[in-house]
Amino acid sequence: MKITPTVLLTQLITCAVHASGDASRLGETAQFNISESRADVSLTEFAQQSNMTVIVPFEQVVNIKTQPLQGHYTIVEAALHLIEGTGLNLSVSGSGKLFIRTDDDSKGKDSMLQKNKLSSAIIVAMSSLAGAQAIAQDAADGNFEEVVVTGIRGSLERSMDIKRDSSGVVDAISAEDMGKFPDTNVAESLQRITGVSIDRSGGEGQSVTVRGFGPSFNTVMVNGRQMATENQDRAFSFDTLSAELVRGVNVYKTSNPSMASGGIGSAIDVQTARPFDFNGLEMFGSIKGTYESLNEKTYPTVSGLISNTFADDTLGVLLAVSHSERENYVNSLFTAGYRPGLNLFNEQGDLQAGNVTPPRNLDMRTEQQKRTRTNANVSLQYAPSDDVTVTFDGFHSNYEVDAKLNALAAWFEPNRVTDVDFNNETRTVTYMNNVGTEDTRAATDFVVNHGDSKFVTLNAFGLNVEWDVTDELVAKFDVSYSDAENDMAGKENFGVIGHINTYDFDLSSGRPLANHEGYNGSEIPDRSIMKMHVGSPGGPNSQDEINELRADFEYTPYNTSGFTSMRFGAYRQEREKAYYSVGVDNGSLYGGYYASAPEELMTKFTAPSFFPGAQDTWWTFDNWELYDVMLTEEKANENDEMRGNDIGTTWQALQDGNMFELTVNDDRYTVREDISSLYLDFTFEGDVMNLPWTVNVGARYAETSTSVDAVQTVLSDIVATGDPTLFETVEGSPTEVTESNSYTNLLPSINAKIDLQDDMVLRFASYETITRPTLTELSPALNIGQPRLQNLTASGGNPNLKPFTAENWDISYEWYYGDASYLSVAYFNKEVENFIVTLAADEEFTLADRAETPDNICATDQCADIAADEGLPDELRGLSETLRVTRPRNAETAEVNGLELAWTHLWDNGFGVTLNATKTDSNAQLSEDRDQTFALIGLGDSQNAVVFYERGPFQARVAFNNREQFLQAINNGPASEPLTVDTYGQWDVSASYDVNDIFSVYFEGVNVTEEELVSRGREEDQIISVFDTGARYSVGLRARF
Repeated sequence: MKITPTVLLTQLITCAVHASGDASRLGETAQFNISESRADVSLTEFAQQSNMTVIVPFEQVVNIKTQPLQGHYTIVEAALHLIEGTGLNLSVSGSGKLFIRTDDDSKGKDSMLQKNKLSSAIIVAMSSLAGAQAIAQDAADGNFEEVVVTGIRGSLERSMDIKRDSSGVVDAISAEDMGKFPDTNVAESLQRITGVSIDRSGGEGQSVTVRGFGPSFNTVMVNGRQMATENQDRAFSFDTLSAELVRGVNVYKTSNPSMASGGIGSAIDVQTARPFDFNGLEMFGSIKGTYESLNEKTYPTVSGLISNTFADDTLGVLLAVSHSERENYVNSLFTAGYRPGLNLFNEQGDLQAGNVTPPRNLDMRTEQQKRTRTNANVSLQYAPSDDVTVTFDGFHSNYEVDAKLNALAAWFEPNRVTDVDFNNETRTVTYMNNVGTEDTRAATDFVVNHGDSKFVTLNAFGLNVEWDVTDELVAKFDVSYSDAENDMAGKENFGVIGHINTYDFDLSSGRPLANHEGYNGSEIPDRSIMKMHVGSPGGPNSQDEINELRADFEYTPYNTSGFTSMRFGAYRQEREKAYYSVGVDNGSLYGGYYASAPEELMTKFTAPSFFPGAQDTWWTFDNWELYDVMLTEEKANENDEMRGNDIGTTWQALQDGNMFELTVNDDRYTVREDISSLYLDFTFEGDVMNLPWTVNVGARYAETSTSVDAVQTVLSDIVATGDPTLFETVEGSPTEVTESNSYTNLLPSINAKIDLQDDMVLRFASYETITRPTLTELSPALNIGQPRLQNLTASGGNPNLKPFTAENWDISYEWYYGDASYLSVAYFNKEVENFIVTLAADEEFTLADRAETPDNICATDQCADIAADEGLPDELRGLSETLRVTRPRNAETAEVNGLELAWTHLWDNGFGVTLNATKTDSNAQLSEDRDQTFALIGLGDSQNAVVFYERGPFQARVAFNNREQFLQAINNGPASEPLTVDTYGQWDVSASYDVNDIFSVYFEGVNVTEEELVSRGREEDQIISVFDTGARYSVGLRARF
C-alpha cells in the first residue's frame, strides 16, 4: 500500500505539541514517571514526557505490558528500559524519531522499517502534517536505523537470546561492541561460561576443557568451519586469535545431526564480523599499552576494522587487522617428578634413608617470552538477488613466541646424599644434601632452553553460498580450507654450563628450593671455574591441513501443524597432519663438566621479581655461541685431556657427527584422516495443555578412514658419556611403516523443549557423540627419550585406536525474567567407552651392537674403559635393555555427570551480577591405588562471579574465576606418578568511559592479585611446580566512526 500523509493522519493521535524529533536530543536526560501498563498506553505517556516522536504498531502491542519507569534517564535508556523483556525492539530514524517494533519484525531480512506496516502505526508527539510527511519520507527512504544495545548489557542480552532460542543447550558470548570482547583473550571469556575451564600459557588463556573433557574433546570452528591446529593433537590454541576481531562465540553442549561429529565435550563456533552485519560504512580502531608487572615494561596492541556496503547494499567488503607485542616473564620452580621407594646413600655407600621419595631434580627458572601476534581477516559478501547471498572469508594469523628459559638447576642422585629429612607418613623427602666431588660429579647447572618457543602460522579460507530455492527450501553450500604450522625445526636449542658443587633440596618454606654452595644473592662463584656440559640444537615441525565440503538443506513447509522443518545434508573432510624433528647426534660429547667455558661467553643474570628466599642470580649465555665454542679443535682437545682420553677423540667424533649438523630424526610421520557424513533431522512443534513444545529428532552417519606413514627407530645400543648419570642412544637404520584403519558411527539425537510459561523453558536432550583419536596417537613411530641413570624411557603410538564413543543426556530449566536477567539449572550425564589412555609398560629391546662385545657391554672404547675401571651401571651392560614405554590404548570406560547453575541479574541502577558454578563427578577419578592406570584428566569443579556497573558513558567490571583441583596427568615423570593442579582463582578488572559518540578510553587488569599456579604429585607435600606470571594492566583508546 502506498504511504501518504493522508493515510498516516487517519491514525494520528496528537499527544504533545512542539515535539522536535531532533536526533541530537536522544542523549538528553529527562524525568520519567510511568507505571506498569499496556504498551500502547505507556508508550503514549513516554512520548508525552520525553517530548519525542514515537511510532508504534498499534495492533501488535495492545496485549503487551511494559516495565514501570521512574527516575532520570536519557531518551534511549528510558525507551530500552520501558520495553525490557517485552519482545519489543527500538529503532531510530536518521532525523531522531523513535520506532517500536516486535521481534517478528526485527527478525525480517530487511532490518529497515517495513513500509507495508506503517499504516497500522500510532504516531504520537506530532503536531503538523509536515511531521507526518517527514516520517513518510524517512520510511520511503528506508531511513530507520535499529538501535543496537552495546556494552555489557547488550552483550548479555544477545548471549541470552541465543541461549533461549536454541533447540539444544547452548551458551554464548557476544562482543560488547565492535572490537570490544568481554575479556582480552577469547579463552578467558569462555571460562565465564558454566562447565568451561581453561589452561593458560604465559598468563594467557590457551585451551579449554568443557564439562571435564579436555581440549582434544572439543571441536573448534571459525564461522562454522573446523580449524587446523599447530598442535600435534586436536587441541585448538585460542591464543592464536585476536579477541578484537571476534564478534561472538557459541558453545554447543548438546549435539544435533547437523553438527560435525567429533566433540564429546562441546562444539565451539567462533564468529568473526562480516560486512552485512553493519549498515553501510563502519570503522573501528583501538590502541592500548600493556604493562607487565614482573619486568615492569609496557608493550603495544593496535587493531582496526573497516566495513562498507555498495550497490544498494548488495555488495559488502570488510577488512580487519590486529597486531600485538608483549614481552612477559614466567618465574617457576620445577621438578620432573618424584621417585618413590628409593634408598639414599652417601658417597661411601652408607644408607642415609630407606624407602623414601626424593625429587628427580629442581630447576629454579625464569622464562622470557617475546610474543608477537598479527591477525588479518577479510570478508566479502554479495547478494545478486533477494534469494542468494555469497560470502567469502579469509583469515591469517601469525603468532610467534620467542622464549628463552634461564635456569639454576640441580640434579639429584641417590648415591651422593647426606643430611636427609623426610615426612614419616608420606615418605616424601623434605630436605637432602647432594655432595659434589670429582667422583660424584654433582654439579650446579646453568640451563638455557628455547624449547617453549612457537612460530605458528594459521590460514583459513571459505566460500559460502546461501540460496532460497523456494519460499520453503533453503540450500547452503560451503567449501573451506585451513592450514596451520608450527615451524620450530632448527630453532630450538638446549645448553648446559656448570661446575662441580654441593647443593641441597629444601621444602621448609612451603616452596621447593635449592641452595647452592657459594651462591648468596648477587654474590656468585666466578665464571672462570665454569665447565661446558651439554649442547643440543634441534626442534620439531608440525603441520595440519583441512579441506571441507558441505551441503545443507532446510525444508520449512507453510501452513502445516506439527511438522515444521526438515534438515538434511552431506559433509566431507580430508585432513592431513605431518610431523618431523631435527637434531644432532653428538650433543653430549662434552658431558661431565671437563672442558672450560670461555669467560666472555657468560653474563650475569638476575631473575625479575623472583620467589622470596630463592637464589635469583646466576650465569647465563647464548646457546649458539656455546655451540661455536664446542666445535673448535682447541676445546675438543681440552675435553680429551681433562677426561684422560686420547687427544683427538672428541674432535674426530665431532667430525663423524657432521659437526652439529642438524639431521632429520627417525620420528617423522604423516597421518591422513578422511570423514564422510550424511545427516537428516526433523523438527516438530505443538502444544500440550496450552504449553508450546518443540522436538528435533534425527541422526548423523559418519565413515572415517585413516592411514599412517611413519619411520620406525631401531635402537641398537645405549652408551656412556662423560657424565656417569647421562647416556646416549645409538640407532640403527630406520624402517618405514604404513598402517591404515577405518570405522563407521551412527549418531542419533533428540532435543526437546517446552515453554512452561512465556519466560520459562524446560529442555531435554539425548544424543550420541564421538571423539576421534588424536592423529599423533595413530603414529606407530617410537620416540626414545634421553637415557639417564635409572631412567630409560620411550613413547610410541597405536594405529589401531578406535574413537571414544559417548551416550549423553541433558535436562535443564531456564527462567528468563528480564531482557538480560535469567536463572538456569542444568544436569548432564555422559557414559564414555573406548577411553584412550596412555599407559606406561616395560618393553624389552635387543641391542644388536652389543652382540659381539665381551659380556655384552656397550660397544664403545669409553664403555670398555669404564668397565675395566669402576664397572658399568646396569643400563650399559647386557644384550637387551628394558625401557619404560608409554603408548595409547583403548582400555577404559567412564561415566561423567555434573550440575551447572547460572544466574544473571541486572538492576535498574546500572549494577549487575553474573554468578555460575559447575559441579562434576565421575567414577574414573584418582584413587590411592598406586597401580591405577586410568583416571579422567581435567575433571574439576569451577565457579565464576562477575559484578559490573554500566550507566551512561561509564562501565566497570570485576570478575573472579575459580577452578578447583584437577588431575593433569596420570603418568608423569620418571616414576609415572600422577600430577594434579591446585585450586586456582584469578581476579580480573576492567573499566571504560565513553568520551563522546566516537571515542572511549578503557582500562584492563588481569590476575591483579598475582596468583601462582601450583601442581603436585601423589602426596600433598610433593610439589612439582610453582608458576608465577605476575599481573598485567592495559590502558587504551577505542574509536568507532
